[in-house]
Amino acid sequence: MHTRRAIRRTAVAVSLSWSALCAYAAPTCNAQAMDSPAYAQALEVVRQLPELTAWSRSHGLPVVFGESLDKQQRLEGRCYWSVSVYANRPERLELWHTFYVAAEGKRLLVQDPLSGNTISLQKWRSKSDKSRMA
Repeated sequence: MHTRRAIRRTAVAVSLSWSALCAYAAPTCNAQAMDSPAYAQALEVVRQLPELTAWSRSHGLPVVFGESLDKQQRLEGRCYWSVSVYANRPERLELWHTFYVAAEGKRLLVQDPLSGNTISLQKWRSKSDKSRMA
C-alpha cells in the first residue's frame, strides 16, 4: 500500500516537473502585434534596415506594416515577431518581405519570397547582392 502511494507521488512529481520543464523550454509564442510594446521594438529593428530604406526610395510609394496580421511565432525553437512590410499601391497592398525578429531583438530572419522558407539576414543580403549584380 505504501509502495503504491510512493509510486503515485513519484509519478505526479515527475509529471509536474516535466510540465514545468516543457513550459520553460517552450514558451508560448502567440501574442498579437496590435498595441504590443515588444512588437513596436521588433518593428523598429526592421525600420533600421538599410535595405528597407533603399527599397522605399526605389518605388516612392508609402510603406506600411502588417501590424493587424503580425504576431509572435515559434521558429527554430525561439519566439519571433513577424513584421510584414508592404508597398501601399493605390489598388492593393503589395508584400515586399516578412521579417522575423527574435524576442530579444538580436536575431533576424527573412522569409524567402520564392520558397517561403526563412533564411538568415546574412543569406538574404547575399542573395540580394547577387540579384543586383545580375
